[in-house]
Amino acid sequence: MKHSKLIKTIIVAFTLGIFTVANAADIKAVKVSGAIPISADDPFWSERYGPTALKHVVIDMDPQMITNPMWPNPAVKYVFVKAATNGKEIAVHLEYGDATRNDIMVTSQQYKDQAAIMFPVNQSGEEPPFTMGGDGERVNIWQWKATWNKEGTTRSSMQDLEDQYAYMAMGSGSYYMYEPDGKLSGIDTAHQSGTKTGSYKNRGAGDISKRSTNIDFGMGQNEGVFNPGRATKNILSDASLRVSAVEDLNAEGFSTLTTQAHQDVDGNGNWRNNRWAVVFKRNLSTGDSNDTQFTGGKTPMAIAIWNGGNKERNGQKAVTQWNTLHY
Repeated sequence: MKHSKLIKTIIVAFTLGIFTVANAADIKAVKVSGAIPISADDPFWSERYGPTALKHVVIDMDPQMITNPMWPNPAVKYVFVKAATNGKEIAVHLEYGDATRNDIMVTSQQYKDQAAIMFPVNQSGEEPPFTMGGDGERVNIWQWKATWNKEGTTRSSMQDLEDQYAYMAMGSGSYYMYEPDGKLSGIDTAHQSGTKTGSYKNRGAGDISKRSTNIDFGMGQNEGVFNPGRATKNILSDASLRVSAVEDLNAEGFSTLTTQAHQDVDGNGNWRNNRWAVVFKRNLSTGDSNDTQFTGGKTPMAIAIWNGGNKERNGQKAVTQWNTLHY
């Protein structure tokens, strides 16, 4: 029984470490006509005026104390949540305090701000465990990342070490690395190792004055270092595979988080006055069987928040159990 699984999860949680669980909340999406803005600070989402004014729900965040590495004191204690639907799309707006903006992660000991919402894929029957689902009980997770928000969805905007170190120079002697650019078979003469001389001169490596930054070699911003992640079509390494600052994922329990082949979620965040505001938006229905389909008027929804300034990552986060999103 799914109900017994949830009880066992809570028992395990108390066995591993005592924690308090906030009451489940009801989030009622405001019904609107017309487009729903993706900008998190659009007047549409304002608390003073507009269709969603004073429609938020305050939800307490809990420490993640169910699995290692547990996190007894997350930075974010509560979040303001509101939602809207126009009959075609559903959007969720989160707002929470964060004294530091952590949206670059290119060196060690840097951690990014993140927020996520989670829904069961199967909308019938009892909800799966709120611990990222369970075996055969798949969940759909929408994870917003501050780094993706900063980078955008083009390769030329991705961050690299030169964004952290203004005067960094790449290369040793006359030898430079060219990225494989996703081509792993055969000889890719346009993206391979070379020198400043000969046929590589016209790529910008031969004349430092032609470089747009210290490590650009005529191929676009931040592409002067070898990038095997991009060659393997890793969405973390290639911003052109993204559709927004939100990653569309699935999970069936701890350590099963998987990027979807088809990304369907739009999203955007804005940091101002020591707080993040984040919007997630998607069509109510999609053709992807891995997606949650919003068809029944309500769905369980859980929330997770990571504060990069508090070195939060992976399981070290603030979480909620299942709430109910009405649409």
